[in-house]
Amino acid sequence: MLEYYAYIYSILCCAVLCSAYQRCDHPDAPTRRALGAKIGLEGRQVQYWFQNQRSQTQAKALAQNNRVVQQENAALMAENASLRHAILTGSCLACGGATTAAAPAELPPESRRLVAENARLRGEYARATALLNQILLSAPAPPGPAAAAVVVSSSSVARPVADRAARLRGHAEAAMDQFLLLATKGEPLWLPTTPDGEALNYQLGYKHKKALPVHHGLCPDEFVMEASRATGVVRASATYLVATLTDARRWSEMFPSVVASVTARRDAAISGGVFGSHIQLMNAELQVHSPRLLNRSINFLRYTKRVAEGRWAVMDVSVDGILGPPGSRVADAAAAAAAANGVTLVPAWYTGCRLLPSGCLVEDMRNGYCKVTWVVHAEYDETTVPTMFRPLFRSGKALGAHRWLASLQRQCEFLAVLHSSQVSRGGDNTAAAISSMGKRGVLELAQRMVADFYSAVSGPVTQPSSSIDEWYGSAGAGARRTDTAVRMVTSKKAGTVADLVLSASTTVWLPNTPPQLVFRYLRDDQRRGEWDAFFASSAAVTELCSVPTGHLNGNAVSVLYSNVTDGTDRKKTLILQEACTDASCSMVVYAPVEEDSMRAVMNGGDHASVFLLPSGFAVLPDGHGRARHAPSSSSSTPVGCDDTTAGSLLTVACQALVPGSSPSDNRAAPGAFDDVGKLLCRALEKIKAAVKTDIVTPA
Repeated sequence: MLEYYAYIYSILCCAVLCSAYQRCDHPDAPTRRALGAKIGLEGRQVQYWFQNQRSQTQAKALAQNNRVVQQENAALMAENASLRHAILTGSCLACGGATTAAAPAELPPESRRLVAENARLRGEYARATALLNQILLSAPAPPGPAAAAVVVSSSSVARPVADRAARLRGHAEAAMDQFLLLATKGEPLWLPTTPDGEALNYQLGYKHKKALPVHHGLCPDEFVMEASRATGVVRASATYLVATLTDARRWSEMFPSVVASVTARRDAAISGGVFGSHIQLMNAELQVHSPRLLNRSINFLRYTKRVAEGRWAVMDVSVDGILGPPGSRVADAAAAAAAANGVTLVPAWYTGCRLLPSGCLVEDMRNGYCKVTWVVHAEYDETTVPTMFRPLFRSGKALGAHRWLASLQRQCEFLAVLHSSQVSRGGDNTAAAISSMGKRGVLELAQRMVADFYSAVSGPVTQPSSSIDEWYGSAGAGARRTDTAVRMVTSKKAGTVADLVLSASTTVWLPNTPPQLVFRYLRDDQRRGEWDAFFASSAAVTELCSVPTGHLNGNAVSVLYSNVTDGTDRKKTLILQEACTDASCSMVVYAPVEEDSMRAVMNGGDHASVFLLPSGFAVLPDGHGRARHAPSSSSSTPVGCDDTTAGSLLTVACQALVPGSSPSDNRAAPGAFDDVGKLLCRALEKIKAAVKTDIVTPA
């Protein structure tokens, strides 16, 4: 009974206080004392009650405001999505603006009748298509003559597929027209930047773009435009080069330093059976050699067309805008058709890049060479590129026309040497050290080694057992101290039994240090012991054999042995090394190989079972200073000029077998990160001292 009276008393007290709160929410001290005397509470207790009541009122008001703001935000997002869909799917074909279709009531009577008739026919077509699909799915046997008469073509079985094929064909034709304009016009549309390279005059470029059909929609705010053109002579015939670019596998093998992966399919409905043309839907990942950069994923159409006798155009253009946003009928149909053929379509606002008409124009010179004009015209999200690498991308040396053409020229020279039966002298003592078959085996082994190096530096980690860690170290002291962040990836690799493969890689910026200065130092056999503590151990190395792979000084595949005399087993290990340089990058990649296995390959033996763990360096220009170009074939001067305003982006990668922490764990044992990380820091410190740079900035 006492609890009941206490409960009633508390209700009455709250009623009195609430009534007073409604009249005034900030009572003064005499009012609080009067209220306390009325309900049997002290003035301080009344003060606390009013403070709590004010806090509760503010919290309720804030929650209500949040709900209102969330509702308004949801409405704005829905409106934004609808506007984006309208922009992407309803762009004007002439100027890129939004279309303003006339309402049915504003049309003439005859037009309204045609609109209604078209709607009725579309409905009948949809019903007939659905019925035909059911018949085809339920009948495993081939259709008879009656059914064959109904089936007009395989591309018209479903309306979304037919619409998609027609739109993609029109998209490819319009993009090809724009590409040919960009590839053939000179100044003032293109402005020269180097002896072999040009940049687009954006003001005129926008005018030409508006004069052609627009299929990409508006450029997102975060995207920037990249446009470059380069022309050069390639050591290959036009037909061979076009066939290589048309085949996805051969294309990726021709550009191993640029193309990380590719999938493709040819659609007969898209190609349309036009003689001398070839259209295929492709998805590719493009790479730049640094663990700090994400691979660039693009979905595009590749349209190969013979535009004249001995003249071919191979054009790439993104299909994200023409397929529509995710969830649309055309996009879903295209994604389903692509998935059935192993191609994954990812919209540009997910990949951060879309290709405007780009590619190459190939002209046969009828002497085993061809003239290639390469054009790259793209839009990409610059916020996905770290600040240190943005000048490199803007200069076109990352994924621009200069890099594509330089990589093509270097790889064609490599393949010419690979398929040649001649054995070129690489030094005074190398002619008798390797046979013709041995030369081919060594070059193919070097190809596999470099491909593994690219994967270790730029390739995505797709194995479920892989783990990624970050290791931080430093070298030097005081003002000359260099801090380094190293990406550590541990994984299992085919050919290893119990040990793990540890791949360590990092990128640093060497300002005011030309890439060729770094490349010359890394190729110096007499100074290799300064940075190679594992194989050379402060000693020089000697060249056992060497195969030049290009006309530029420095492009060669070599087999080296160490001059170490400390009584260790290093004498039983040889070093396979490939050094290559062009206008866009320089690389030195090496791997230890058992002496018996290496000599067997040099004598023409099989190299498939040779185990490789490549390490090495990739030297990229930083995008500052004057652009570099290759000298003539008669010159022995290394590529580029020592422009004191230019710098280098140096990527160092090291791979090693390390024991695991436990048989069931896929992580490296304690101390493995420190050992490999310190090797990288020591190498960076030696390179820094050799090229006489005071500043090294980690990426």
